[in-house]
Amino acid sequence: MTRSLKTEAVVLKKKDLLNRDVLISFFTAELGLLTVFAKGVKKITSRRSPHLQTGNLLNVLLSHKNDRYYLQESQLISGFFELKKDENKVRQLYSFLFVLDRLLPEQQKEARVYNLTKKFFIDLSKSSKAEMIIVKYLTEIMMILGYLDKKVNRSELKSLIEEIINEKIPQLTL
Repeated sequence: MTRSLKTEAVVLKKKDLLNRDVLISFFTAELGLLTVFAKGVKKITSRRSPHLQTGNLLNVLLSHKNDRYYLQESQLISGFFELKKDENKVRQLYSFLFVLDRLLPEQQKEARVYNLTKKFFIDLSKSSKAEMIIVKYLTEIMMILGYLDKKVNRSELKSLIEEIINEKIPQLTL
């Protein structure tokens, strides 16, 4: 049985598969972290391909069949283009998305974390102190997810996250 879901999603990462397919990690308000197959998205004629850049906010139509999600349609809400013009902000954005992808449980609704993520994008776009913004939001997310019970300094936060995800956070300048 196939069922459809229309939702708002943030692209956390994507991985090329064989042929013209891509595996995409979305963070959605309704279902949390989702791994979705995007069939034929690498075709030159694909209308979905330009939207599926890491860090974009999209409206997506997904179909669910045999315990897998497939991307049917995508519509760009925001590409956060102003944010992506600043190399330091891009570095912080990718580090933030990397941590989210590693911390969030698959298919578990995390509405507060999703709303904080959208707020992070907006604040990062407006701020001149990207390092301060990422620390603030990662601390809040760690507290919501139950990894922290009080605020910690930058180096403690980085160490804790790296210990939990069991790998180094690339490009993070905490």
